Amino acid sequence: MKRSCLVLLLLGALAPRPALGFVLVEDELSEKSVELGLMLRGFSFALTGPVMRPPYNPVSDADPSGVGLTDLRMFFNYGTPRLRLVLHNQLTMQVQSDPHSGIALGRGHEPRRWLPLQADLATQGGFALRENLDWAFVELTLGPLTLTAGRQPITFGRGKLWKPLDLISTFSLTEVDTEYKPGTDALRLDWTLRPRTNLTLVAAGGRFDDDLLRGSSFALRAKQGLSRAEVGLLAGLVRRDVVLGADAVIDAGRFDLYTELALHILTDDSLTPGEPNTAGTVLRALVGATFKPTTRLTLSPELYFNGFGSWRPREYVRVALSDRVAMGEMYNLGRVYLGGIVQWEAHPLLNLTGGVIANPVDPSGLLSLGLNYSLANNMALVAGGYIPVGRLPDLRTVGPVPEPRSEFGLYPYFLYLELKVAM
Repeated sequence: MKRSCLVLLLLGALAPRPALGFVLVEDELSEKSVELGLMLRGFSFALTGPVMRPPYNPVSDADPSGVGLTDLRMFFNYGTPRLRLVLHNQLTMQVQSDPHSGIALGRGHEPRRWLPLQADLATQGGFALRENLDWAFVELTLGPLTLTAGRQPITFGRGKLWKPLDLISTFSLTEVDTEYKPGTDALRLDWTLRPRTNLTLVAAGGRFDDDLLRGSSFALRAKQGLSRAEVGLLAGLVRRDVVLGADAVIDAGRFDLYTELALHILTDDSLTPGEPNTAGTVLRALVGATFKPTTRLTLSPELYFNGFGSWRPREYVRVALSDRVAMGEMYNLGRVYLGGIVQWEAHPLLNLTGGVIANPVDPSGLLSLGLNYSLANNMALVAGGYIPVGRLPDLRTVGPVPEPRSEFGLYPYFLYLELKVAM
């Protein structure tokens, strides 16, 4: 039955789906524009491997498992030189073969939000239908000042695999589609002091465990451009942590070097008292580079330090159950990581991506390969998968769950397929 369901999910993603919509553009000189349209995306996720079945998975035998998602995103954009209005409503249908598997890959957590602009229309077994006003914001520009209010995407950081400074909302390591970042209920002010000097002030409201401050963030970021570099400084209060951050990118000629770090000054009200670090300061830092050996090939190696993780595999379960993982602030359980991304334009219509993430302390790793093929001007096929490498949990331990012996040994094999159509 499970295998039949998995086949149906994969066939469902391959089946063509109609796209309905239109785009209106008035005044090509950009004095005024109106855009209305639809984006239809169909996802299929397949998971398999020994960690999906007993005794590694004590809940049920979920090997294999399949998840089918269909997103209908309706958008309206109105713009003038001073005013911009953006509305993106998303209707998502999900079908899951095993609703008790407890595995969530392919999509990250939604950011903590304050306004109730989403509703679960239907939930029964492995079926769910949800309506969500994902983006809804107004942007007003007055000279050097730009004020943005409402549910909006907010991104900080320069990394490719990891972004220590992207704390308000972030994508997961296995995010399949990063075209639309989930919106956060926020008030944002951007001030251009000089052509290469900018200040950004963000106040993002959200709830966590019915506590407004535990889900809210406030940040001030300054960015300065130099002759061959750009540097930034950040200070803020992020979900009751005092956070100080810095980032920079340097043009070194044949490659770009980038770095970012976030220093969390913890308080008694910081998230999750059960973490290995409960007091003092915690550092998260990243160093990376971008090489372009050819015009079609891009290499991006990165080194990441996660101060909230653990050096000991036996503590991974405690870290995984922390509030920071639950809300998507972090996705890794260990301390030190090596990673890299390879992007190759094999053909103007075909892009290939390969990646590797390694935890050298375990040791374990996660290998990935993906492709993006343009079927038409408004249609694309995305496919790929992740292969975990690492020791499986220890079955000899006494307790409700086997003791981890490596981080990525806890991952299943993960395949994905996406078809998206836009008008």
